[in-house]
Amino acid sequence: MEKINESREGDHHTQITLFSATVPTWVRDIALEFMRPDFRVVDLAMDLSNKTAKNVKHIAMECPWHDRIDALGKIITVYGGSGKIIVFSSTRNDANELMRTDTIENDIEVMHGGIPQNQREVTIKRFK
Repeated sequence: MEKINESREGDHHTQITLFSATVPTWVRDIALEFMRPDFRVVDLAMDLSNKTAKNVKHIAMECPWHDRIDALGKIITVYGGSGKIIVFSSTRNDANELMRTDTIENDIEVMHGGIPQNQREVTIKRFK
């Protein structure tokens, strides 16, 4: 998503742009405070059918909250094979809990805003 805000102050032309794959509600609310009413939103993916690669498999299943890590470990064992897997969590604590569990028997790393930038770069490099 791209938001563009253009304004003129004297001879200066200012453009403020926000790029993001996802925009949580709280980020959108803060951004709107700084945008002019006529800002533009540009969706570079255009339609939902083009937002996910064809070789990405999405799995959704219902399970009790207290069984989620065990269920995830089983899903990774059955469907993961030797491939690479990204698991999104709601909080840093959830991500850290997944990393510490012995239920998931794969090489696992966590990445979130609380991880130093140099470690995030190492994690991304290992994933690639």
